[in-house]
Amino acid sequence: MVIDLYADAADEAAIPVLARLEAFAAERGGVTVVRRFPDAVAADREALAAAAEREGFAADDLPAVLTCGTALAGCRDPGEAVRHVAAALQLELFTRRGCGRCRQAKDWLPRFLADYPGLELTAADLTADAAARGRVAALVDRHRTAAASVPVFHLCDRLIVGFDRPEAMGPRLAGILEPWTRPCREAVGSDDATVVVVGGGEDETIDLPWLGRLDAGRLGMPLFTLAVGLVDGFNPCAMWVLLLLLSILVNLRDRTRILAIAGTFVVVSGLAYFAFMAAWLNVFQWIGMLRPVQIALGSMAVAIGLVHIKDFFAFKQGPSLSIPESAKPGIYARIRRIVNAENLPAAVAGAFVLAVLVNMVELLCTAGLPAMYTGILTQRDYPAALRYGYLGLYIAAYMFDDALMVAGVVISLSRLKLQETGGRWLKLVSGGVVLALGLVMLVRPGWLEG
Repeated sequence: MVIDLYADAADEAAIPVLARLEAFAAERGGVTVVRRFPDAVAADREALAAAAEREGFAADDLPAVLTCGTALAGCRDPGEAVRHVAAALQLELFTRRGCGRCRQAKDWLPRFLADYPGLELTAADLTADAAARGRVAALVDRHRTAAASVPVFHLCDRLIVGFDRPEAMGPRLAGILEPWTRPCREAVGSDDATVVVVGGGEDETIDLPWLGRLDAGRLGMPLFTLAVGLVDGFNPCAMWVLLLLLSILVNLRDRTRILAIAGTFVVVSGLAYFAFMAAWLNVFQWIGMLRPVQIALGSMAVAIGLVHIKDFFAFKQGPSLSIPESAKPGIYARIRRIVNAENLPAAVAGAFVLAVLVNMVELLCTAGLPAMYTGILTQRDYPAALRYGYLGLYIAAYMFDDALMVAGVVISLSRLKLQETGGRWLKLVSGGVVLALGLVMLVRPGWLEG
């Protein structure tokens, strides 16, 4: 690492600054101080002018200390000069507990820094460190960028968000460092890189009511997805409409017609739900899942869960996240038109429209678990294609109970009906799971990450 000290040859104020910087370099290792004479050397004068224009200081405000994309002009205090370069010779890494790419970055960076022993790596956990969150907010504001994901790197007054793989990040960081470095004479071991880690410790288990302990590390994300999707599928709002439709369709005594109409309703409902969850996913990917977002999402989930649980004990009393009574006559009318349609294509089209409208009406009834799940999915270190694949798996689990009900009616031609008692129990189960996930996100967010 190169520290440039610009000062005129006759400037005696530069002498103690140079001495302190050289002592710092000798103690740190991997650092060299170069005295530049802009009054006597044309190349130094041109380099100073370019740096002054780039960094926004007066070229005649000397001595000036430059390193790693930073400048300290008019520096006559040796202690201030050392503090400046010590801060500049840092690679700041901001991570979040449970983030897989963050772990990869922390494991890889010391090996990368073996070639840059003059740099100091400091890593801070945004989940546990309020000061680190403030630092990232300040950097994001200064660099006018959006830290929508982690890890976040700050080096040479450059902010880099995300970590793909060492093969890509290594050359990128090396390119940033290149103007401020030159090859060392001897190779230096990785022990010369200082690492300060704040926070840590991970747990990937979640205790959920009725489901027991869900361990993302042991179950893996696929089984976790199936478990939450199945619980979400037993949603009294969606089940009430489907069972109402089936109870009327069964009077047709026509298995083909029942399967076509009810099957269309189930498939379109699943596609609408997929689009709804994809929208949640994109929102969370855009705004990021830093602690304020987690708190907002967890608080919303707790509120939704409590309302659902309230419905078990006081059904139709007070606030409720159910299909409103005012919407039910319209649903009844649409179902009658579907059943009485003159031909099958018209009936299928009616079922398509009904599925879309019902999903719009019941969004509040179903928002809790999809929002929580997509928030958890955002925190996991997956490529976009895999995230959407997990959404598809979630929807398959969500539709499983609906598919079973349709198959049961088609095979038996018998009526199914969701009684009030059954609906209340479904509310209790759904509310309990949403409440548990919300509390975990508020109190132990690291359990939901991986």
